[in-house]
Order: sequence, then C-alpha cells, then structure tokens
Amino acid sequence: MRRFEHVLQDLKFALRQLRRNPGFAGAAIVSLALGIGANTAMFSVLNAVLLRSLPLPAAAQLFKLRIEARVPTAQRFSYSAFEAFRDAAGRGNAAAMSQTNRVNLVAGQGALSERANLQLVSGEFFQLIGVQPALGRLLRPDDDRGISAHPIAVLSHAFWAERFGGAADVVGRTLVMNGSPFTVVGVAREGFRGMFLEAPTDIWIPTMMQSDVRYHQNFSANKADPEAPWVPQDGIIWLDVLVRAPGQAEARLLSALNAAFRERRLHQADAIGDPEQRRRFLDSHIALDPYAQGRSRLRERFTPLLYALMGMVALVLLIACANTANLLLARSAARQREIAVRLSIGAARGRLIQQLLTESFLLVIAAAAGGLVLARWSADVLTAMVIRSVTGSSASVIQVDARVLGFTAVVSALTALVFGLAPALRATRLNLCAALKNGDKGTQNRARWHAATLLIGAQVALSVLLVTAAGLFGRSLYNLAHVELGFDRDHVVNVAIDPRNSGIAPTALPAFYARVLGRIESVPGVTSAAVAECGVAGGCRSASDGIVISGYTAAPSEQVLFQENRVSAEYLPTVGITQLRGRNFDARDRRDAPKVAIVNQTLVKRYFAGREPLGQRFGYKTPDVEIVGVIADARVNSAREAAEPMAYYPLDQGMLYTTNLSVRASGDPQQILNAVRDAIRDAAPTLVVDRITTLAQQVDSGLGADRIVALLASAFGALAVALACIGVYGLMSYSVARRTAEIGVRMALGARPITVLRGILAESMTPIVAGLLVGLPLAAAGGRMVSSILFGVSPWDGSTLMAAILTLAGLGLSAALIPARRASRVDPVIALRQD
Repeated sequence: MRRFEHVLQDLKFALRQLRRNPGFAGAAIVSLALGIGANTAMFSVLNAVLLRSLPLPAAAQLFKLRIEARVPTAQRFSYSAFEAFRDAAGRGNAAAMSQTNRVNLVAGQGALSERANLQLVSGEFFQLIGVQPALGRLLRPDDDRGISAHPIAVLSHAFWAERFGGAADVVGRTLVMNGSPFTVVGVAREGFRGMFLEAPTDIWIPTMMQSDVRYHQNFSANKADPEAPWVPQDGIIWLDVLVRAPGQAEARLLSALNAAFRERRLHQADAIGDPEQRRRFLDSHIALDPYAQGRSRLRERFTPLLYALMGMVALVLLIACANTANLLLARSAARQREIAVRLSIGAARGRLIQQLLTESFLLVIAAAAGGLVLARWSADVLTAMVIRSVTGSSASVIQVDARVLGFTAVVSALTALVFGLAPALRATRLNLCAALKNGDKGTQNRARWHAATLLIGAQVALSVLLVTAAGLFGRSLYNLAHVELGFDRDHVVNVAIDPRNSGIAPTALPAFYARVLGRIESVPGVTSAAVAECGVAGGCRSASDGIVISGYTAAPSEQVLFQENRVSAEYLPTVGITQLRGRNFDARDRRDAPKVAIVNQTLVKRYFAGREPLGQRFGYKTPDVEIVGVIADARVNSAREAAEPMAYYPLDQGMLYTTNLSVRASGDPQQILNAVRDAIRDAAPTLVVDRITTLAQQVDSGLGADRIVALLASAFGALAVALACIGVYGLMSYSVARRTAEIGVRMALGARPITVLRGILAESMTPIVAGLLVGLPLAAAGGRMVSSILFGVSPWDGSTLMAAILTLAGLGLSAALIPARRASRVDPVIALRQD
C-alpha cells in the first residue's frame, strides 16, 4: 500500500514538473513520438507481411507440399498427384487449391459484368483449414467428384457484404462466371479472405469446374492438352497441395507422402530414356513448408527491404533517445540544488531515482500515444505506397493489432530506461556541500559535459550510418531507373488482355488477332501492334527445361533451361528489341512450315560459343526448331533481372491465348491511349482489358519497392540528421550559457571575438569529428548488410560515404555556429555582473 502511495506521489510530482517546463516536455515528447511512431509503423508492416498468421484455427499445423530437388522444379501438382497425397495423408488431412484468378462475373439478371477473384479448391479445403460458414454451407468432398458436375460457389464474407449488401437470400442465387452459371450455396465466416495476402478471394468453386470457368493460371503441360479439362490429365500440373500435421504426426505424415511421391516418380521415370535425366528426376523428395501465414508476393519480394528499413528506424529511435537523454542531463544540472536539498534532509537516493524515472515514463507514455496515432496514419500510407506499388493490389493488410501494441509497449519501456536511467543516476550522484552552495562549477558540470558530448558523438555516428544507407539506396534506385533495358520504353503502350475469358474460341484466335491488330494499326499515331504470350515488364514468364541443343553436350546435373515467349510477327520491332542477325518472323513461318525461333545474345553465348547460331537447332527432347535470328539482350522480366537465355517463337506456329497487346506510337504514347482503347472496343466488344498503360509507366511501377525504400531511407536519414543537429545546437547553447562568465573574463582581458568564435566551434566539432570517425566503419558494415538489395553500387561506395560525411560535418558546424556567434558577442561587463 505504501509503495502504491509512493507511485501516486511520484506521478503527481512528475506531472507538476512537466507542466512547469512545457518547452522541455514538448521537445522530448515530439522527439520520442517520432521515433516510437516510426518504429511502430514499420513493425506494423513487418507484422502483416512476415509474422501474422492466417485467421484460422491451429494455423501452425498447416503445411504446403514442396518438391525438393537439385535443379529448379515447378512447385505444383496434377490432380492425380493430389489424389495420391490425399490417400497417403488420410481423408481430411490434405486439400488442393489453385491460384486466384480474375473472372468475368455477372451477379444476377440484367447485371453488368464485373471482375472478381476466383479460386478453385478441392472438396476437403474448408474442412482442412477449419473455416465455418456464416450462411448456408461450404464445399464438401461430395461436391468435387465429377468433371463439370458441381456448378456451386461459396462467397467470402467481405465480398458478400460489399457486393450483395449482406443479403440473407444470397444462398440460391445464380452467378455467371466466364459464361458458366453457378449457384451460391454459402458464405464463409467473417475475417477469412483466402490464403493469399494481397489477393483476397471473393469466390470459391470446386476444382472439377476448371474447364467451365476456363481457368488457365500457373500451369505446366507435358504430353497433355491444356484446352481439355485438366483434372483427368496427369501431365498438367496446376495445384498447390496443403496438409495438416498436428504435433507429433508431422514426421509420420511426411514419410507417407514421400512414399506416395516416390511411387509416382518411379512409374513416370519409365518413360525417360536418358539415364542422367532419369537419375535427376528420381533424385527429389517432398518437403513441408509452413503455411500458417499463407502466401504473399509482398513477403517474397520485400522481406530484405523490410528488415533493412526496420534496422534504420530502430537507429532513429536510438538517436531520439540520445537527444532526450541530453535534455534530461541539462534539466538535472538546473535541478542540482533541489536534488541536493532533498538528499540532505534524508531522502533516499533510490527514491529520487524512482521519481526521476517516473518523469521519464510519463514522457514516454505521452510519446507512445502520439506515436500510435502517427503509426496508424503511417501504416495506411505504407499500405498504399508499399503494397500497391509492389503488388498492384489495393488490399490493405496492415493492422495495429495486439502484437503491434505489445511491440510498442516493450519499445516504450526500453526507451524510458535507455534515456532515463543514466541521467537519473548522474543527477543523484552529487557533492552535497558544493551543490547547496551553488558553487560547483566544475565536477558536476564537467561530468555532465562529458556525458553530453558522448551522446552527441553517438548520434553523429548513427547518423553517418543512416545517411550513407539513404545515399546507397538512392544511388541504387537511380541506377535501376537508368539501366539499359534493351527495349524502347518511351514509345510503347501495353495492354493486358484476356481473350480466353472473353469467350473467344481457340479456332477463332487467328482471325480475332488479325482483326484487333488491324484495327489498332489504323489509329493515327500508331506505327505497329503485336500480341505476345507474355509482355515485357508484365510479371509473366514461361520457361521450358530438358532442352536438347544440336552440337551441345550438357554437363552432368546441368539443367538446360530457356525462357520462352510466343509472339506475333511484329512484336520484336514493336517493343523495340534490336535485331542483330538473321531475320524477323514473317509470312514464311506458317503453322505447317518448319519450326523456327529467334534467340537472344545470352542464349547464343551460353550454348553456341564459337559457333554460328543461325541455322542451328534445338528443341524439347528433339532438336526440331531452327534459329533464324539473333536479337539483343533485354531485361524483359524486370530492371533488376539480367537477360536469361531466351527464345521467341512465331504465334502462327503455335496459336494460343495471349495476355499482352503492345502498340508502338510514333510520338508520345500517352496521346494514343484513349484511341487504342476505342479501337479495341470497336474490333472486339467482348474482349476483357485488365489494364492499358504506357510501357514507361509499367516499368516504373516495377521499381515501386526500390522507390519506397529510397524514400523512407531518405526520410529516416533526414530525421536522424535533424535530431543530431538539434542535439549539437542544444549542447553548444548549454556550453555557452555555462561559460558566459569565463568568456566575459577572456574578452575583458583582450581576447578577440574571432578567437572566441573559433574556440567554441573547435569545441563543438570534437564530438562531431569523433562521431564521424566511429560512423565510418559502422557505415561500411551497414552497407555490406544491405549489399544484396543494392543495384549497381558498391556497399563501400566512396562518393556516398564522402557525401554523408561532408553533409553531417557541414550541418553540424552550422548547428554549432549560432551559439558560437552568440558567445563571440558577449558583453564582458554584463557577463561579469551575472557571475
């Protein structure tokens, strides 16, 4: 009870002290709020992307099957493979799911067509993950038995609320997806929006309905017909397989899954004649990847950047703590007499330390409250800036949840101890006689001065690290923005199209492409137009391994892997990829003509070194494709990725559904966007167009993660420098005030103002220079830690380090100049009277 009374007394006294010093309290709270808020905001992103589990019961027991092999292997499975795993795992312990896919949805008679996210799942899916219905029922194993026999759908709670207004009669309604009708049988419980972080699922349907909705995402086909239903074809791999492994059952389950996998591999290996290929094929096994957090493109691409930013923002908080500690040291110097009186009349030192720490904790509580408000706003901004720029999704996944609040509480408590304990200990370590006489101008002030200079030096050292990191990320972004891409980004319009889900029959594709391209090429300002399986900078890629090249012998365990693209005749000149040798595709390359390809320089260097590539042949298992042209390398995947061995094939020799339409403009491509959109609508009114943009904008969007990191790193660096400069200014202002009498005596004895100015500046530069010297190795170590996410710049880049040092030295000198000039203008008479 007595201890509780002491706490209440300390709180009341601390509140009175802070009210008496609003300037001190405001400066400390703002400084700490910036540090705590920035840390909380960054941790909110880190939590959402890396730490938070899916809102499912026992989510830690969920695993996704992965094939572990010595060579890159597609991590998907056929439906028959899933059936084997389901039987091995036991009913209810395995489920299959596709990727999410955008579909055309008509939700009711006379409704307009809209886009929705669809996922195909096996009947065991909802039972496996433990999701219950909010309305109606969910899919069951009996709903997934026969091909095209189960036209039923389950809605997510959020989609039901947003699209149907939470209508209770939604069960039984008919939805038409990509032309096929489905009956709604239920709504999933609130809070569950699927297994993919940035692509919330709107609708789930059975896997058996794949052909009915024309699902063709993320698949590989081997001796199979992609246009026929996929479920019965073992040669089409397209599904992720999830299993539940509770507690001790994980090892037993994995053993059973590998037994089933090995049996399938042995059966499939009978068709492989090459002993080395057969050995590589069999040299693989199943592993379990934790799936409690689901899948996230953001996690895959942004994790190293998040850790780097989290480290930077932690350093900002340390600098804010050092600044606040300096403020407390200055206050303790002003309160020496008060503290000495309290000690002399019997107050225990521990009791005084508790009281001083109470003030520190009050400051932190106020700062944490402000920091949480700042973090909530910052988290929303980061949602827009980070997630949308990296993934193109508008889904917000950042929340200030219990883990974030706990993090803020722990950080705040540690902050209070870090900046509050040392000043409290020093403030209560007094020479009572000297302090009571108010004549101690030496020991205590000197001790405080040394502590303050150490804190300033630490701030400068950490600022060097942050400013250098900001410079490195800025240089990296500049290099990415100006790297030679190998195609013309300035005169091309990219259109993301979906002819498959637009109801275009495979046999109608040649006439359809000819009609659309002809209409677009008639638009004024358009030079050419072409379609491609995958467009540049579109996040789409196709590859084949097991390639056989005439005259080339693969090394043991070597995987001959080509990235491939199938394009119409004018595609390469349309996107501006330079033809180096041979010819482009033309009318000779008909469906019944010999197969041909155009390859890039990287492919030639790797597989045809010292040989003439034109006329050479390659192919899958049989070298039946002739090389007729060589093009320059292009970074078709992203600015970060160097060109891979790549082969282009004429669309006429393998007609398929394409996803990209590229249009070359004679001038500014922005000026033809509306005309191109109108031309597409005229030529194909039913064609789904997901996106139309300039290629320059699309390339820039691919730099979203790097741009955000450079921006945030610059903000953190600027904040660190500002705090360090405030610290230098405060320290020198205190020094000048402390030495006013001394300076007056020196000037009365003939010291010139310029001499005083130089002396004060020299004194101020001591901790700055020391901090710069300590900061150099820190910056070098920090650069090495982030080297993997830099592009085209060394982590020990001399010009960046020098710029950071000169910036900090110049700003530190400027911060010290104001109190130094004030000292040089001291009136000796007034100064001596004050003493």
